[in-house]
Amino acid sequence: MSTPSTPPAATLKERGDLAERMLPVAGRLASIVHGDGGPQDVQNLIGNLGEQERVALLVVLAGLIDPDTQVSHALRWLEFNEHGETIVPELPGCEGVTVRDLGEELPVDTQPADVDEVAIARVLKGDRTVRLNRGERLRAILKGRQQGKTYLELDELLGYRPGASNQMVLRACKAAEARGEALEVAEPDNGALTKEQVLAVRNEAATGATDVELALRHGISRPAVTRLVTGVTYAQHGGPVRGTRTGAPAPGGPEAAAPRSAAG
Repeated sequence: MSTPSTPPAATLKERGDLAERMLPVAGRLASIVHGDGGPQDVQNLIGNLGEQERVALLVVLAGLIDPDTQVSHALRWLEFNEHGETIVPELPGCEGVTVRDLGEELPVDTQPADVDEVAIARVLKGDRTVRLNRGERLRAILKGRQQGKTYLELDELLGYRPGASNQMVLRACKAAEARGEALEVAEPDNGALTKEQVLAVRNEAATGATDVELALRHGISRPAVTRLVTGVTYAQHGGPVRGTRTGAPAPGGPEAAAPRSAAG
């Protein structure tokens, strides 16, 4: 016998009422999954729900999760695997990664149909009241790069953690490549850097900033940063220069390996 379907909720009030009805179901389901029951209890609870109720249940459960919670914290309650064996969750590479970050790993449609260019333009001008969907956020990053904005500036405009917009573009490029397509990403022409810019990058590198951080902060490609801080380029401007690898002299001879002043 087929499961009866719940008529689609047509209005905001109806959808809100449906979500409210699913809240106790979500609470009971969470309790079962956290140890108050087993697979049959789950089936008994959700087996007779209609399609719209199941969708509403998913939305309610998602609403109970803080997307900025670290994945390691979100899964810390796990004590048993699928075979009932005691485990301690091991999450290599997940330290500092949030649930929101994890969601960003999903494939991206690089050419979504529902993109609001006006909303994107407002966000790039600093309007923080506009909410963009995922496709619009990717489009905003690509347009922002065309305008000469750094990834760090785009992270701030979109409310991302530092480096997230760059990672989103890299994932989109990989997804496009897997489909046999190419995602064009405009990299602004920074031209020749001034002495002040060179010294700023080298001084920040000397105090511990990574090449990736410097690339995001100054809008320079990571390889260009590496060449700059190791003295391959702009050697005439001085500043602290590091070796290309641990124990290796910096370009220009052994005396260049030690940090030197702008006048040196």
